[in-house]
Amino acid sequence: ILAVLTSARRKGFTAGLLERAATAAGAVPGVEVQVVCAHDFRFGPCVSCFACVRAPGAGCVLDDDMGHSGAGALYRLIASANALLIADPVHNWSPSAAARLLIERCYPFLWSGALKGIPAATVSCASNQGMQRLARRELCKWLFGLRARYLGGVAAHVARLEHHAHE
Repeated sequence: ILAVLTSARRKGFTAGLLERAATAAGAVPGVEVQVVCAHDFRFGPCVSCFACVRAPGAGCVLDDDMGHSGAGALYRLIASANALLIADPVHNWSPSAAARLLIERCYPFLWSGALKGIPAATVSCASNQGMQRLARRELCKWLFGLRARYLGGVAAHVARLEHHAHE
């Protein structure tokens, strides 16, 4: 399982939930979990060059960790995963920009079919009026668009925000 934290706060509430989920999944015999932080990788938005459409399976041609024609560090991690778990803080009533960027840059996988049927789950965290449920739905939609098999998600409400604000 590739578990991706899309929050820049490595000790925040979202990171803590991902750590607990990864520990629980890793306790299952035969399951290995690798936790990474999207912010540790260098990648930008898709530039709509459509090189991945013209050459399915060749990866993205951009010069970053989601590109290098499939040799980018984060691209390789996703390509070698048997399952995905994305933990994301809710920003402005929706998934974070980092989560959106990660999914957007998986566009080459749509054309290669490499993520078709891959099990995927999410954790969305918010401290406001249920926006974590809206964010979870968006992540589901985006993963479905990549033909992943969305298993479900946790819409977590951050209780006691003042306790987590400085972590």
